[in-house]
Amino acid sequence: MNQIDASTEEFLKGHRLGVFATGKRDGSPQQALISYNYDGTDIVIPTGWESAKIKNLRRQPNASLSITDGPKVVVVYGPTTIIRGDEADSIRAARLQPPRPAGDAPARPATERARAGERVVVRLTPDRVIANRLES
Repeated sequence: MNQIDASTEEFLKGHRLGVFATGKRDGSPQQALISYNYDGTDIVIPTGWESAKIKNLRRQPNASLSITDGPKVVVVYGPTTIIRGDEADSIRAARLQPPRPAGDAPARPATERARAGERVVVRLTPDRVIANRLES
């Protein structure tokens, strides 16, 4: 794995949107705009079990994530793990959902979420990181 330097780590932690790329059956790239969280080790991405990215990752688990901010860019490559069930729920609760301000509507009940499709988390473990123009 590439060692992630301090400026790259700060950039990853300071952003929440990126373009996630997986491989389709025919080998062409499938890209999706996603939200993510970087914890200093792995990148976690919430998604649905029936999404194209999950179908692609079940077949071929390597992926990339590109995060840009003007001329600044970080691209992370690595293997993924699909996390389901209670572990996915606890990751989403701990890392991906900001605290709810007082007076906000409560989260949808589990039965309603289930009708919308199973929610899972993809864990991307960086093994190669390319960072350009992060220093101002």
